[in-house]
Amino acid sequence: MSYKGAVEWPYELRYGAVNSVESDVLVIGGGIAGPWAAIEAARRGVRVALVEESDNISSGPSGCDHWGPALDNPCSKITPDEYVEIVDAGTRGYINGVMEYINCNDGYRAMLELEKMGGKIRDDSDEFKGAPFRDEETKLLFAYDYENRHTIRVWGQTFKLALYGEMLRSDARAAARAGPCPPAAD
Repeated sequence: MSYKGAVEWPYELRYGAVNSVESDVLVIGGGIAGPWAAIEAARRGVRVALVEESDNISSGPSGCDHWGPALDNPCSKITPDEYVEIVDAGTRGYINGVMEYINCNDGYRAMLELEKMGGKIRDDSDEFKGAPFRDEETKLLFAYDYENRHTIRVWGQTFKLALYGEMLRSDARAAARAGPCPPAAD
């Protein structure tokens, strides 16, 4: 059956083909956490394979629009201890306080690492210059709680490409296959 305007799949279908990759670590999922885990494992000297049902660069959501809580950023007006206490009180103990505390202390550091990889976390183009949710010195934009400044607006659509590039640089080559599989060797 043919549909008007339909595009034919340009790659040969290879039903029954088996790809074999040897690795020390298998990472499942190519969102933001999967490539980051693959990068960290490769940096520690192990062979990494990342399995993703789609293209590593564009699989899943296009990115996130905010990152938080990043209480370790230079503009935050609340400490990790205060944040965990507030959240814990609001959820009546239904959070993992240790996990939240670690997240609060490392959120901005993780963003800085992502920025070094090529992710955009600042308003360097001054698109929002003078906005009440922008810190003029750091060029960081804040979301939701503008007063306490711990959730940072980001250009999440840049993150996956930055992580993909870092996978290539960190020798996580088995993890960095995007798009259709290469033709099978005869």
